[in-house]
Amino acid sequence: MFANKLKEIRVAAGISQERLAEELDISRQAVAKWETGMTMPDIDHLIGIGNFFQVSLDHLVRDIPCHTVARESIYDHSEIIDFIVEAKKKTYASAANFDAACVASSRLESKDLSYEKGDFKYLDTYVGSSHFSGSEVVYQKEKPVWSMNYIGRSLSGQLGDFLTKMLSLVNVELPYRGPAFYRDGKYVYVNLVSGEFNWFQGIEKIYYENELIYELVYHGGVVR
Repeated sequence: MFANKLKEIRVAAGISQERLAEELDISRQAVAKWETGMTMPDIDHLIGIGNFFQVSLDHLVRDIPCHTVARESIYDHSEIIDFIVEAKKKTYASAANFDAACVASSRLESKDLSYEKGDFKYLDTYVGSSHFSGSEVVYQKEKPVWSMNYIGRSLSGQLGDFLTKMLSLVNVELPYRGPAFYRDGKYVYVNLVSGEFNWFQGIEKIYYENELIYELVYHGGVVR
């Protein structure tokens, strides 16, 4: 559990809650709430905690219990989840498949990507470029069953193809964006999600040499 781990690391290092709060530019009460499990730090504060105590984000993030789809959600919606993962890998998460997935714009200046298999159809519609927003919808027998909205922005030209690589790692345990955590040289990718497949919200960020270069927030769930 993150709360217990943070307290253990802090006590072992001989650091008070006040000292950690000062380092992170927050109140001591905020640190106390983290250590009692009342609240969770955001991604930027997780980065700060990792840097301060010299522990990996992987070590901190993987014990956060809300970052994967609940087992009952996987069971109830496994067919939809399998399709979503496949659709993402066949559209925006693959540079090789991107052009083939493009379809006619459904809105002024929108970019639309589509993928179909059996009874399912996936449609991703977004506007913008370095700053963008959009919506993903899954249809089953022509009726909407799941949707996710998002808005993101690139803050640096250092992004390259790293984001595409992260998105290609989407899986059934986390069928929204990329993995919970990934480090590749100077790049760090973090994706935190709360809620379940039925109703969720999340944020992903990419850092290059500890500088934030990309961020996206998203939310969605099952629709009826």
